[in-house]
Amino acid sequence: MKRIPFDPKELIPIGEEPGFMPGMPGRPIFPTPITAKENYLMLLSGETPMWMPSGMSDSTMMTVKLAENVARGFVFEAARIDNNTEAGGPDFFGVEWEYVPTVGGSMVRAGDPKVPDITHWEDYITFPNLDDVMDWEACAERNKDFVNPKKVLNITILTGLFERLISFMDFENAAFALVDEDEQEGVHRLFDKLADFYDDYIDHYHRYLHPDVITLHDDWGSQRAPFFSLSTVEEMILPYLKRCVESVHKRGMKFELHSCGKNEMLVPAMIEAGVDTWSGQPMNDFEMLYEKYGDKIVLGMPITGLSADMEESQMRDVIQAFVEKHPHAMGSAFGAPPQATRLLYEISRKVFCGE
Repeated sequence: MKRIPFDPKELIPIGEEPGFMPGMPGRPIFPTPITAKENYLMLLSGETPMWMPSGMSDSTMMTVKLAENVARGFVFEAARIDNNTEAGGPDFFGVEWEYVPTVGGSMVRAGDPKVPDITHWEDYITFPNLDDVMDWEACAERNKDFVNPKKVLNITILTGLFERLISFMDFENAAFALVDEDEQEGVHRLFDKLADFYDDYIDHYHRYLHPDVITLHDDWGSQRAPFFSLSTVEEMILPYLKRCVESVHKRGMKFELHSCGKNEMLVPAMIEAGVDTWSGQPMNDFEMLYEKYGDKIVLGMPITGLSADMEESQMRDVIQAFVEKHPHAMGSAFGAPPQATRLLYEISRKVFCGE
């Protein structure tokens, strides 16, 4: 795409959009030279964008109102819910989730796993017919004005492969099953069936809601380290994650992996699977990751060095250095003063257009 020179008028807001979640401050709308959607997809397609996307501010993440998502307490669409009174309950597989207001999410109460023996999981699990889980056409109709056509529509599948295994078995049993030779064959059978199920799930989203990006939510680590080794991921998870990515790509969409934890050592598996983008948490060594893998996966990176008490000139210096060093990343100024987002836009527009 032809590079469009920066115009200072782009910094004059033409409106304000709501915050990403209820209670978050609104964000200014700038008269950008192309849409945020076009810009974001340029980056995910390997092109240099017109400015550096900043994650949530450049995408609309919509998790629809169906039992699976109500159970997890994460519904972001036209038909919102009150998490304190409505979240929780059964998911697709009849697993009961309990919403915990203090953490803003749901958990399965441990101690009574739905699948006590993974080698015979078929005796305990019934896969639903996705045509029957909700009225997909009605969902598309009620959200036709909710979705911003100028922004990337990013829809999340909340419970990925390992998280689904945890929900069936409890964490300790699930982690053990990945490495226990007697249980691994049962896990492979389950993940094979789940990969088929997610292909159908992705197809429903594609046919009815037309997202640009599908995010699979599958946390792989703690604050200090991943839950398992790279070799375990390669043996037990990678083949099925790759199928999920292929399900997205063959329908012309991009694939984002949401995976919390210090998972830097597992990035090679993400790349081998074909994951387009991963926005990890700040405890990961993003400088190392960008140097080694920045040309193979789009990393969502925190802009380190920003603080709420900085002068604008100091913020400008920090952001300038970040943009120049990481032109093929997404930058996150989460927690920084609101003007940091404006500065990220202005500086990256100038840098990426050669000014």
